[in-house]
Amino acid sequence: MARIDITDIRRRQIIDAAFKVFSEKGYHSSTMADIAAELDVGHGTLYRYFKNKLDIATSVIDDIIVKISEIVADLPPQEITSLEEYRERLDQIGGRFFELLDENPEMHDFLFYEALSIDSSVTEKINAAFSLFGAYTELYLRNGIERGFLRGDIRTREAAFAINAMVFEAARRIAAETEPGEEEKKAWSETITGLILNGLGVQP
Repeated sequence: MARIDITDIRRRQIIDAAFKVFSEKGYHSSTMADIAAELDVGHGTLYRYFKNKLDIATSVIDDIIVKISEIVADLPPQEITSLEEYRERLDQIGGRFFELLDENPEMHDFLFYEALSIDSSVTEKINAAFSLFGAYTELYLRNGIERGFLRGDIRTREAAFAINAMVFEAARRIAAETEPGEEEKKAWSETITGLILNGLGVQP
């Protein structure tokens, strides 16, 4: 039987509590005592696992980045051999992304707005994550060009960031809705997929 690491469990609890507090009060208006109160522990307990509030916030950001990365982690672009498979993959990734936001509705605003005002080290971490997401999207584009179902003249780096910008904007709009419906998500997914494939795909 695997050994249960109490330290990992407690760190996980602190990160989850901090994300809730930061989302509700804002990072700069939150204190270590607020996070401790959310967990119903003394705030000295937090210092056993984290140096300070910034250290906790950095772990919150790391956690969000991991969750977003996991959306595509098991979906290698090399598997795609046709434009139709590419369409299906785009729908699959979009569905996973919107599902993540359904489960964590505060995630988008915290990552794109609140977190960018925390500290320069956090901003650098977020920018590096966006570059990583862009690089992964670029792998899909390069595979499509090599397979012959995407145009060969695509500026893959710029196109990758443009695609991600569309996805994140859709996420922002959906997150702003009180109760976004499946039709709205479908409309965004179909629109983005259509723009990508009509603009970048090799047309018959």
